[in-house]
Amino acid sequence: MGYLRYLTELDLRINSFNGSIPTLLGNLTKLTTLSLHENYFSSSIPEEIGYLKALTQITLSINYLNGSIPSLLGNLRNLQTLFLDANNLSEEVLLSVCLTSLEELYVMRNNLRGEIPQYLDNISSLKV
Repeated sequence: MGYLRYLTELDLRINSFNGSIPTLLGNLTKLTTLSLHENYFSSSIPEEIGYLKALTQITLSINYLNGSIPSLLGNLRNLQTLFLDANNLSEEVLLSVCLTSLEELYVMRNNLRGEIPQYLDNISSLKV
């Protein structure tokens, strides 16, 4: 998968993939859309996804992902859609203020805790 350098969209949704999300995804630097929802991934979200600066959409909903939301996702300045709902994420929401293009953020049906980050108020493109 790491050799698909020119791949812009990866849609593997609604399958029976399980285990960890491959860290080799971090090599797909042209990727704009990553859709892995409705599978059986049961690891944490790999930090390597945060290296994909061209990403505009990440959809990881309805899996068994656990742990925290990687802080590197906060560096994805072009990210417009982040769907992480219906997983087992259990840490605080610590996304960076660099998500200035974010329009949709879905994190419901997890076990997130802590306070809602204040900087979400400053993302003018975010639809409430």
